[in-house]
Amino acid sequence: MEENINQGTNNVQQELEESSSFNFRTIFTALVLNWQWFVLSIVICLSAAAIKLRYATPIYQSYAKLLIKEDEDNGRRGNRSYIANSSTLGIMSNSTGIDNEMEILKSSTLACEAVTELKLYTVYTLEGRIKDHLLYKNQPINVDLDTAHVATLQMPIQLTIGKEGDKLRVVGSYTYVPENPDKPSKWYSIDRTFESLPATINTSVGAITLSSNSGIQLPANRKEFVTIYPPKMVAGKYSGSLDVSQLSKNTSIAGLTLTDEIPQRANDYLRQLVFSYNKQANEDKNEIAMRTELFINSRLEKISTELGATEGSLEATKRQYKIVSPEATGALGYTNTDSYTQKLAEMDMQIELLRSLQEYINDPSNKYQTLPSNVGLSDAAASTLINDYNKIVMERNRLLRSANENSPTITPLTAQLDDLSASIRRAMAQVQRNAKIQRNSILQEYNRYSSMIYSTPEQERVLTQIGRQQEVKSGLYLMLLQKREENSISLAATADKGKLIDNPVSLGKISPKTYMALLIALVLGIAIPGCILFLINFFRYKIEGHDDVARLTELPIIGDVAVASESVKTKADIVVHENKNNVMEEVFRSIRSNIQFMLKEEEKVIMFTSTTSGEGKTFTAANLAVSFALLGKKVLVMGLDIRKPRLTTLFELNKEKIGITNLLVHENPTREEILENITNSGVNQYLDIMPAGPIPPNPAELVSRESLDKVFAILRKEYDYIIVDTAPVGLVTDTVVIARIADLTVYMCRADYTPKSSFELINSLSSQKKLPQICIVINGIDMSKKKYGYYYGYGKHGKYGRYGRYSGYGSKYGGYGSKYGGYGSYGSYGSTYTSYGAYGNYSDSNYGNRNDDSIKRRK
Repeated sequence: MEENINQGTNNVQQELEESSSFNFRTIFTALVLNWQWFVLSIVICLSAAAIKLRYATPIYQSYAKLLIKEDEDNGRRGNRSYIANSSTLGIMSNSTGIDNEMEILKSSTLACEAVTELKLYTVYTLEGRIKDHLLYKNQPINVDLDTAHVATLQMPIQLTIGKEGDKLRVVGSYTYVPENPDKPSKWYSIDRTFESLPATINTSVGAITLSSNSGIQLPANRKEFVTIYPPKMVAGKYSGSLDVSQLSKNTSIAGLTLTDEIPQRANDYLRQLVFSYNKQANEDKNEIAMRTELFINSRLEKISTELGATEGSLEATKRQYKIVSPEATGALGYTNTDSYTQKLAEMDMQIELLRSLQEYINDPSNKYQTLPSNVGLSDAAASTLINDYNKIVMERNRLLRSANENSPTITPLTAQLDDLSASIRRAMAQVQRNAKIQRNSILQEYNRYSSMIYSTPEQERVLTQIGRQQEVKSGLYLMLLQKREENSISLAATADKGKLIDNPVSLGKISPKTYMALLIALVLGIAIPGCILFLINFFRYKIEGHDDVARLTELPIIGDVAVASESVKTKADIVVHENKNNVMEEVFRSIRSNIQFMLKEEEKVIMFTSTTSGEGKTFTAANLAVSFALLGKKVLVMGLDIRKPRLTTLFELNKEKIGITNLLVHENPTREEILENITNSGVNQYLDIMPAGPIPPNPAELVSRESLDKVFAILRKEYDYIIVDTAPVGLVTDTVVIARIADLTVYMCRADYTPKSSFELINSLSSQKKLPQICIVINGIDMSKKKYGYYYGYGKHGKYGRYGRYSGYGSKYGGYGSKYGGYGSYGSYGSTYTSYGAYGNYSDSNYGNRNDDSIKRRK
């Protein structure tokens, strides 16, 4: 038998060690006991997911590959050195790397242009029985706003089109936002009926045109919903849905990915986006050429007029002097004169060109605009500065499409332009001064050789001067004609910046994902009740049952007292009756057996206490006393809670003057005096009561007297068991003082009442040995509840009669109807020895073969 006890002790220790770790069994029990909530949550979440999948608008993904071409002038990708020569006619590339081009493709400006071209700002929806359906190119009625007002639209226009017999009714509303912000906005409604289409509705925000879509009829019982959004609003949606990525670091191919509700619309948008991108890039590349052409045409017009005037003057002079051609006046004079005349003409042309360019640069309207280049300027430094200036202007104009002038990316370019502009002005001034110096030098030589022909007739000199002017104007005119032709060739030869390698294709539906949605719903269905149970359990600050107590203390738990129904209670709330085998009888039999096991020979004083009042000390003590009395033992219940006595009230005694306080005031109370303060309980002939007696003014001092020890010395000889009801140890110190006369302490705690923090006091009392042999009884457990993983009902493993008359009595863990040891299991004395019948050698008095000697031999 001793070997079995040692084995049982090892099992108890093993259970305690297992309970200190993460208890998967508790989690599993909580899941099993609350399976209905998990099933309900899963059903609700899966149903919600199914409904969402059924009626959610699917999202599709389209994909295209775009080759972004690099200009030869750039050398390699990312090279920011600007190169310009006469062969390019001042045309430069707007690409400074594929990263910039990718940002341009995602810009709102480009998206707005694509949306406007495709008229995606008008959204069509057909009324459905449950869910409306989006339409694209298959709408029965086309609706559009005139082009002049589309760009200025501020708020959406909403229309509802339906049939009323043979007529078409259009109902809608819109908000007019005036350009002046000080004026309030106005709301207007539309309600028009048309017999035929096309039709026009004139509004404050523009003319709305309605036309039939050939081959598609509007159902009589359905309505078409039309919303005209501001293009910028729709462009924001598409630019946000567009993803542009570089396929490889070694290529300039970009992948365009767009998500949309309609695959065809996404494909069309990608095509139009590339078209608008090429259009914008070509406009950027041709901007300098266009400005150069305007400058050349203006100069040709002016020079043509001057050349005509010079030729007219020559004709008039010849007619005046009646000559046809001048004669040479001297070989050397004329030869040198002609040579310097030509040089002087070239210098005059340069000075004239410099003056024209200076006028163009000084014009305020041309600030931060490209300058004419390669128009015949001979100074290389000035030409280089102009080319650099034009390249930075192009870069700045391109960035201004997606940023403002105060942007950190624009400000440095503006500063560079200001510096270059100043440098160009200084260079032009210096070139002009040099040209004048050279002209003066040439003029001096010219005058020197002209003096050689002073004898030439006046008409020849006049004709020479007129001829020189004609030569200058004619040369300049021919040069500008040549440059204009070259510029025109450049405009005609402009190639697209980007090229679609593959046409846009739809990659299929990406949202909602059926399996993912159902999986998320399943996870949520499990997680929601699990989290709720966890939070409820996390914020509990009171004990709920046996497992809570077992986790909070290592003290033995000798019993779990259920909530007794009023029908089984008799006098003094006694629920233990003779010759009955209901739940409460078995509970107190288990507690009684555990206490007998814990008490050593000659130990018989059992003290009941708790942390605070209301935890069931008096009720449990009284019923345990009856359980002992049913064994034929003399039992005394003593009320030592002299501050708030309840025994007299509980047992309905009318003897308020007798009690322990009458004895404690004496130094040496006699046996006769003690017996005079004892009365029978009226519940059982073997059960006597010694109430507290009159309430004294000094209870703590009274229980500290030696007279208490003397009283108990006499009572130990008179009774087999003495059960002492004391005050709550958490409120007063009386119980700690009384503990000297007790052999065992039954510490009461109550489910859903005792705070978990109370066990700090209980463990402290045990570790400091202020109370003898502390064991715990849990009171107030509702066995019919399934709560936070606890289930104390007499169910599958505890129902009487399932495995015999007393199926749960003496089970492996000492449980009465609890699958996991409802009474005394996991860490309590009696967890394996609860009923002494666990090993088949000992039984209670109701089962025969029990006497005091057998208990002693067993111990």
